[in-house]
Amino acid sequence: MGGKAVLNHSRWNEVMGVDGKPRAVYQPLVARLPAAADLRELQDRLEGTLRELGMTFEVPGTSLKNTWFCDLLPQIFTEEEWTLIVRGFQQRVRAFEALLQDVYGPREILREGVLPIPLVLGSPHYQHTATGLKPTHGSYLHLSGLCLARDPAGQLVVKSHYFSHPSGLSYMIQNRRLLARVAPELFQDYSVASIADVPTQILIRLRSVAPRPEPAAVLLTPGTGSAVYSEHSFLARRMGIPLVQGNDLVVLNDTLFLKAVSGLERVDVIYSRLADPWLDPLVFRTDTRAGVAGLVNCLRQGNLAMINSVGAQLSDDRSFLHFSNAIIRYYLGEWPVLPTLGTYWLGDLDQREMVLDNLERFQIRALVGEKAMTPTAHETTLLEIRRAPHLYVAQPVMDTVETLCFANGRRVRRSQDHLVYGIQTTSGFHVFDGALTRVASTAHGRTESEHGGGGKDTWVLREQPLAELGSGGFHRSKLLPSRLVTSRVAEAFYWMGRYLERALEVSRIITVIETLEMEELSSAERKLYRPVWDRLLPPLDIPGRRGRRTIGNVAERYRMMLDARDAGSVSGMIGRSLVNAESLREVISPEAWSPLVALRVFFDRNRWRERASEQMARRSTRRSAEAVTGLIPQFFATAQNSMLLDDGWRFCELGQYVERSVASANASASIVRSLAERSERSGDLPPVEIELSAFLRLIGSRDAYRRIYQLRSEPAPVQELLWQNREMPRSVIFCLERCASLVEASLPQASRPVQVTLEFIQNLVRQIRAVNWYRYFPPGTETEVRVSQRAELAELRKLVHDLLSSVRELHVIISDNFLNHQSTVAEQETIVS
Repeated sequence: MGGKAVLNHSRWNEVMGVDGKPRAVYQPLVARLPAAADLRELQDRLEGTLRELGMTFEVPGTSLKNTWFCDLLPQIFTEEEWTLIVRGFQQRVRAFEALLQDVYGPREILREGVLPIPLVLGSPHYQHTATGLKPTHGSYLHLSGLCLARDPAGQLVVKSHYFSHPSGLSYMIQNRRLLARVAPELFQDYSVASIADVPTQILIRLRSVAPRPEPAAVLLTPGTGSAVYSEHSFLARRMGIPLVQGNDLVVLNDTLFLKAVSGLERVDVIYSRLADPWLDPLVFRTDTRAGVAGLVNCLRQGNLAMINSVGAQLSDDRSFLHFSNAIIRYYLGEWPVLPTLGTYWLGDLDQREMVLDNLERFQIRALVGEKAMTPTAHETTLLEIRRAPHLYVAQPVMDTVETLCFANGRRVRRSQDHLVYGIQTTSGFHVFDGALTRVASTAHGRTESEHGGGGKDTWVLREQPLAELGSGGFHRSKLLPSRLVTSRVAEAFYWMGRYLERALEVSRIITVIETLEMEELSSAERKLYRPVWDRLLPPLDIPGRRGRRTIGNVAERYRMMLDARDAGSVSGMIGRSLVNAESLREVISPEAWSPLVALRVFFDRNRWRERASEQMARRSTRRSAEAVTGLIPQFFATAQNSMLLDDGWRFCELGQYVERSVASANASASIVRSLAERSERSGDLPPVEIELSAFLRLIGSRDAYRRIYQLRSEPAPVQELLWQNREMPRSVIFCLERCASLVEASLPQASRPVQVTLEFIQNLVRQIRAVNWYRYFPPGTETEVRVSQRAELAELRKLVHDLLSSVRELHVIISDNFLNHQSTVAEQETIVS
């Protein structure tokens, strides 16, 4: 199982005793761990499952991505030890809730000189706006976190407060899912408390504080640029509420509304993952677009609830750690259950001088966040302190404990600390039976995710399960409101459907061309067909712009498949679809996410090379096309069976059918253009029947044609199949009617956007049905195009071009009516003014 980990006796080791043997609570667990080779296999499975679940922590402004990891050996808390943690956590939340009520109210603690006035009123996290603003449900702190470590003797100490914005809940839950999936046998000797219901408990709290019965709740996120966006997505998905950004919301008449695809829907309660300064540009920072203008006034008028309340972030200020014992004694008249890690506020001259005289013993930390300056950056540290000493605290360099981890099948020594979470209920503060144990990735690294840290599953041992929490707000309502789908989510789904369908179409065309060239066509025939093949490529989003749109030879097809710089390449389209998928993490099921991850991994490993040999290019093109034509249908099929088929998913299907209708209409236009050019030229051209057969094969419709018509490929039946057949999935009319049914299923039919869209589709369908293709290709022409047909073909070419333009215009109709709500907002403002 690898060599022994070297113990550092100056720090407490969670797993190993001073004798080098596992502590009693860990002995059955360590005994179950397999040999080194098997450990390595388990670690590989953990990493693969982690990618499948989409657990990431991305650090903005750096190249660190997908940095999260989960160790095989869990952290264990005994029931006795956990009881101490619960008591200490509850005590601190009560004390700091009282502090916030006082500071934003009578300020008795300042009047009596218990806390320095500059410490409180000079804090960058003090919000004057919160003075006189009634907190949600009478409390500032609803969902809170606490960071714990141990001193050298093993006593638990408080390292930081995360009372207002506890981050890491999803990692706590998913660490359990990872370990249970990969190594379930480790749980056999232990009675581990469950944490599966944590998101539901948060949801019930959200609903209990709302101003109306049967409320609508949302989770407000800064967006995909947030380092913990994957956590926001996970929690929103598990709670079944929309994940929204500031531009998804609008305030009208002091009421908050969500821009849903069905129109504006009222929002009653927000779970906010935004810091206070970003919430409302009318009150806080004027340069922010992350928040919502007018949100604070909605809170002031009592039309909206928010967890946690405005002003709560002050309780996370690290400068209060030095005074936490005094705060607890002042408000509660009690001694702290959990002592505080030695922390010094550098805004105090005496504390600052002591720290500067012993700087090598301390790390300098910002008041909130994970920024830390160590003694190795001596000059920089001194400069920062002198510039603004009140913005920093000092804590010991050794602020973590030691633990046993496994890396590459070997035992290694790492630093760790713990984040514990709890939620307010009507019966008091309830601490969840688990924690996020943060682990450093290297021997001398830091535990914070911003510095590359990962985690361990954390077990709380219980002899008997806890009794169900009483009526303190934890009973789910009998009827929940229907899930709201934002315009942003609908648009992301729509483009995801379009890009995936387009990538699939191009890959299918390239696969067929490769087969035709190798098996059926002579070199002379290839030259004749190549210009026609290029026309079959689906149009790009910008009319008239084609970029490098050619697939005439091996090198060009290789570029079209793998050159991500090309706007129309398969790699580029997959990349765009994955960008949209990232913003939909809260609604895409883990099962459906798996083929998307496989696509990303494949194209990350297979990139276009400028000097690739023809053999390598051909092989890479075929392998890439096989991956796309296998994984994209797998995604759609899995999503259909594992996801909520709501308005959001219907917009993914809508994008898929819009793209397919455009591709089929474009293929028809390419056929007509080719036939028109044939009538204008003479020379060595292949027979029409052979050309049409190749067309049908390229667009995946040859078998359908043969089953329906049971004759050789002729122009009129081919056009009829592509445009008018209501049973052929690639026909334009099939796609349009499917689009109409999706729109009808998503929205009230009486709404103006639905009426406009359905009227456009119905008119277009009538135009398509009215076309008589046999007029342009009358029976008896067989497979040769007569010179006398030139006028008719010119007319047909214009007709098909106009129909193609109308099919493409459907995208504009959908965007204008469903993917933004400026007209709806204007109408609402008129009503309430």
